Amino acid sequence: MTLRVRQAARLLMLDPAGRVLLFPCQPADRVEYWFTPGGEVEGGESLADAARRECREETGHRIADPGPPVACSSFELTLLDGERVLAVEHFFLIHVEHARLDDAGWTDIERRVMGQGRWWAPSELSASGASYFPEDLLEMLKRA
Repeated sequence: MTLRVRQAARLLMLDPAGRVLLFPCQPADRVEYWFTPGGEVEGGESLADAARRECREETGHRIADPGPPVACSSFELTLLDGERVLAVEHFFLIHVEHARLDDAGWTDIERRVMGQGRWWAPSELSASGASYFPEDLLEMLKRA
């Protein structure tokens, strides 16, 4: 069976202190892992358009130009509805002027499975023992 390719724009968002924004995946009232903001590219969108939209919807931050992706990864993924896809995720490095977040643009699904975002210092994340995705996030940040 051939899997559908699911293109996504993901955000490596850094606040003025150099902390990265992650959201907890907590579908059962416990944090399973932390992940970067972003999501699937919608019909007719470019990767940059999807990065801008996802940034606005999930964080409230408006960005003019996300620049080019700084990293890309692909892997098989099972979505919340059970569909198995080949996820191709493009990561954009975004520097924001403040750490305030706004969840007004969240979908019902996001409200069910996501918790409030947290800004992590890379050293704090490394020492935390927390599970996070992508697993090479800290290396991505060093390279970017």
